[in-house]
Amino acid sequence: MDKNEIALNLNLVFSITLIYFFIELIGGFYYNSLALITDASFMAINILGQIIAIFAEKLSKRPADDWHPFGYERIKVISALFNGILVGFVLFYIFIDAFKRIVNPEPIEADKVLIIAIIGLLVNAFGVYKLYKHSEDINIKGAFIHILQDLLGSVGVIISSVIIKFTNLYLIDALASIFISFLVAYPTYLLIKDSIYILMEGNPAKIKKEDISKFLYSHFPFIANIKDTRIWALTPDKLIALLRVRTKDKNYDREKIKLIKEQLKKQFGFFDVYIELYEEG
Repeated sequence: MDKNEIALNLNLVFSITLIYFFIELIGGFYYNSLALITDASFMAINILGQIIAIFAEKLSKRPADDWHPFGYERIKVISALFNGILVGFVLFYIFIDAFKRIVNPEPIEADKVLIIAIIGLLVNAFGVYKLYKHSEDINIKGAFIHILQDLLGSVGVIISSVIIKFTNLYLIDALASIFISFLVAYPTYLLIKDSIYILMEGNPAKIKKEDISKFLYSHFPFIANIKDTRIWALTPDKLIALLRVRTKDKNYDREKIKLIKEQLKKQFGFFDVYIELYEEG
């Protein structure tokens, strides 16, 4: 993955999103559209999420030091978690405001709202296109999910505007904002869940210790016993394994350890492997 390309795309998408955010927010208040304001609110979170993602991407490039022996990669996970929590606060506000408008619907200028929403659709489609190929990175995934949901939100505003134009059912505007919120809720929940799982030293690849032991016993006859196997992740794509191995001979063989590490990385996709030799006693 080209980190320079990631940074360039993040900056480009951020600039375009920021410009449209002001257009949409002003249009939402001016034309009295809650759906448009809802979409702009999520876009504000989107913008903040992109700022955090840009910062995290730069910080993650720092080399390991005495205080951070594994480097700064995990800042990406913290970035994703922070993005998810921000959306949760916005969701709470949107549901309350939407309920008020369901009880007391307010008129909107559907034609003008529709034009702004179409522009938003194009802006968000561009963002989705630029970040999609990097979305496996959990840091980029946080920003990507926001942009994807903004894209779907624009679709919701377009549909509600068309319905209101022909039916004058202003209630549809509030219902569209609720629909947009639900679209955001589930993927955001997954993002928070995955982030917490990694920060809790989880094993996102679900690799079983028994599978590692079985593989090593079958490929390395000189291994007598394996214990204290630990698997965790710095980020979803950077798994680390630590295990203690006892060999049938008592001599430390650097080449054997090197071979075991290489085969474990190849077989299970580990980013790094730490092996400690031990003797019974």
